[in-house]
Amino acid sequence: MKHRLLSIVAVALIFIVQACKKSSITPVPLAAVNVTNVVVGGSALNYNTTTMTVNNNNYSQLTMNAGSSVLNLYPAASPKSPYYDQTIQTAAGDNYSLFLSGSSPASVDDILIKESYTNYADSTCGVRFINLSPNSNPISVNVTGQANGSAVTSLAYKEYSGFIKFPAIAANPNYAFQIRDVGTGNILASYTLTTPYFNNVTIVFRGLVSAPGVLLVKNY
Repeated sequence: MKHRLLSIVAVALIFIVQACKKSSITPVPLAAVNVTNVVVGGSALNYNTTTMTVNNNNYSQLTMNAGSSVLNLYPAASPKSPYYDQTIQTAAGDNYSLFLSGSSPASVDDILIKESYTNYADSTCGVRFINLSPNSNPISVNVTGQANGSAVTSLAYKEYSGFIKFPAIAANPNYAFQIRDVGTGNILASYTLTTPYFNNVTIVFRGLVSAPGVLLVKNY
């Protein structure tokens, strides 16, 4: 009787294991895409028919299936006129940044970057600069009080720097940056950054030069 009971238990365990195997779901590998939307006169964008949106002059992080996938970003009012509709190649666990700019919704420019973030463990942080002002001359960046172009010498429209290391200790609670026209040296915009201790951020120079703005994108 005892052997028979053990046999029944063994058979039951086999069925349970098989059932678990059949019901288990293989996780879908994902990639992250940080989308920044600074199109002049633009609107909020929907993402791949979902309710997730990327507001104008803002950014949102999207997740998508790794591999070959369609990335479609369009205004809710005009889905047939997307700002971006392309098949992109991504790798599982990787991070990407997509910047959308341009002088109008009818003239959208895009920059897709595969990121490689530094993990800062030595009291530093990373700050990147990108020029997304469509009618600007090349710009330079300096910390207030330092020489023109001391942080970034020159960035034409759609150009960007690498992540520049800045000290991130108690003595550096913030950095005041000045964005200048390279040719004239005139200040186009200023931005005070609260130090992103041990992390990466991108400072976006956006808008037309007659009414420029600055957007902080947290990359991490």
